[in-house]
Amino acid sequence: MDPQLYSTLLAVTAGLYFVASLIALGRLLAGPNSMDRLVSLESMIAMSQGMLAVYIAWSMDTSVAYAMLVIALLGFISSLSVARFRVPDKRPRATVRASSREASREASRDAAQQAAREEDLKHVDEKEDHF
Repeated sequence: MDPQLYSTLLAVTAGLYFVASLIALGRLLAGPNSMDRLVSLESMIAMSQGMLAVYIAWSMDTSVAYAMLVIALLGFISSLSVARFRVPDKRPRATVRASSREASREASRDAAQQAAREEDLKHVDEKEDHF
């Protein structure tokens, strides 16, 4: 392959990786919830591995292959830990227009669920049904 064409293709690939990482960085900063941020972080990790692969192809030096391995392991461990210890995002409940009969049924059902939750959270000595 012509060296000039090879260098041009690698430069185009590096430029595309750079633009894609800027887009992922924008999603990381502006993501509406933590899962969007996690997905953009994962994509940035994958793109950094791709950029290192482009560097290996350009320089013909494989010494950064160890860095690629470390980035892959850290990316896996970080996404695993975030997924394990993630607290769900708070989202407001969607208001649905319903008839007054349906609204009263839903309100009574919500009240019954809340009472059941409060009963479950009581200490054992405070519950009425203990021995």
